[in-house]
Amino acid sequence: MKKIIFSAVFIFALIVQSIASAADFNSVDWSNAPRFNNKSDFAYYIKQCEQNCKSYVPVVFTDGLFVDINEFLKISKHSQYANITWWNDSNGKPSHVLYEMTFYPGTKIAYAYRTGNTSILSGEERQLYNIAVGIVNEANQRHTTLLKEHYIHEKITECVTYFNFKSNERTPRHCNAIGALIDGKANCQGYADTFYMLGRMLNLNVGKMSGNANNGQSTEAHVWNTIEFGDGRIYGVDVTWDDASFSFADSGEYNNYIYFNAPLEIMQTTHSWEAAYNSNIYPNIDGRYFYYTQEFWDTNGRYFAFHSNTAEDALGYIAQRIAKEGWRLSWGMAPYDSRYADVNFCINRLVKDILPNRYNWYGYIKMNVAWRGNWLFFTVDAAKN
Repeated sequence: MKKIIFSAVFIFALIVQSIASAADFNSVDWSNAPRFNNKSDFAYYIKQCEQNCKSYVPVVFTDGLFVDINEFLKISKHSQYANITWWNDSNGKPSHVLYEMTFYPGTKIAYAYRTGNTSILSGEERQLYNIAVGIVNEANQRHTTLLKEHYIHEKITECVTYFNFKSNERTPRHCNAIGALIDGKANCQGYADTFYMLGRMLNLNVGKMSGNANNGQSTEAHVWNTIEFGDGRIYGVDVTWDDASFSFADSGEYNNYIYFNAPLEIMQTTHSWEAAYNSNIYPNIDGRYFYYTQEFWDTNGRYFAFHSNTAEDALGYIAQRIAKEGWRLSWGMAPYDSRYADVNFCINRLVKDILPNRYNWYGYIKMNVAWRGNWLFFTVDAAKN
């Protein structure tokens, strides 16, 4: 017996009846369809299909495995909605399954750019394609992978304002790269679609993750990115949470970069995902993390932040940059210390002690302190009297 179910937009998992895929289902050569008996192998296969924009994906499930439309939409990171058609085996269990995917614009544009086949793009997607090519060309002027990644991270936060609302549309614009780079507003799906698109166009091995994120007040469904480097290390990148994470009133808004190539020890403090779809994120902070990269020193701190062995050392280095090097903005991290987790303590330490006594510097500072796991993150804006 054959059954067909349609599921609408990813975030809502709306299910209604459909017969859209029946003809395609009957024309599949099932003898050549890949066979799966576990979700991990199936999830990896779907990832490869998505990167190559395969709209129709036939599979044969064995040993009782079946991935329904709701589970599929958790696994699938690049389809905004999908159809599913299946037939049951002699035991009445679904076995031969056909998924039909409609891709996020960012996925289609990345594929079109890498293959040179722009015929798959709609008129508005071609407009987005041209915008993306311009950004990628600029990013390619940077000489290292981290600097290219940093450029597109900054470009997205510069161009996009966070925006979200529930919509009955099948593919809401703010949920993809069209909303992000044409309209200038997007939710987490739009941020992630845009970073994926630009990253893949730069030949960076960027992926997507979905799960939940906790901002300290509530836990909500969330989408972010991963990036894998040549040595196989995978990191989390959450451009949504890095964008304008706090503001200094008249000084404007600043990113905090906590989720730029974040390892597991950082990601797991606020983000969670199903173990079956684990992205194998690298466990600990290393030299690719925004606050720990050697490229901070190579670029004189122009693009990246610094780390210190103690929170007191971090404040001391921030003070030196403000007073002696003329830096208005400084980002840094240090091991957790309960005293320095208090932003007022840090401000007083800088303004009333370190800056005037060491450097005869007087002025005002504004500061943010974030605590993630075993680490504190400092962002300081300064102006001299």
